[in-house]
Amino acid sequence: MSEPPRRERPRKQPGGQSPCDPTDRGLSPVVGKALELGVGVLFVALLTATLFGAVAPDYRAAVGAELGDRTLAAAADRIEAAVPAAEYQRLDRRVTVALPATIRGDPYRIVATDGPPSVRLVHPDRGVGGRLRLDLPGSVTLAGSWRSVSPSRIVVDGTGGTVSVRLVDAPSADVDGSLPGPGREGLP
Repeated sequence: MSEPPRRERPRKQPGGQSPCDPTDRGLSPVVGKALELGVGVLFVALLTATLFGAVAPDYRAAVGAELGDRTLAAAADRIEAAVPAAEYQRLDRRVTVALPATIRGDPYRIVATDGPPSVRLVHPDRGVGGRLRLDLPGSVTLAGSWRSVSPSRIVVDGTGGTVSVRLVDAPSADVDGSLPGPGREGLP
């Protein structure tokens, strides 16, 4: 029968010190905290990558499409409201339209088309956009476009029963040009 191997005790160094360096005693808490910090940073990085890689783009696309629909509907309402229902001998009207500067981070255009009068939202993202038919009298012609990054105005001119509606990008001084002359009926 053999004896189990004996564990050797660390020998004391001359002067009474153990073979381990006493400066190594503080190393393990530092390594532990560094590992905890590394795991925390890794967790935040994975969470951020997951949110911006999958969840946020889908949400952003849905919000962009909804904002585009609302912007187009608001523009159509403003154009329809700018045209008076009654007939005037002479008509000169300017209406300011406030549009969001960007949809889904990009500028866009609203283009008027005659034929059946309608407005179309043109955006670089294919998921944002649309066309909306306007409810305007048959004697109204519609033209022009707006860019979202510039001030937008509706200019309504009319003489003798025909009314022209233009979508114009310009500050109010450029659109107004001159004040209405005598005999011109201006609507607020």
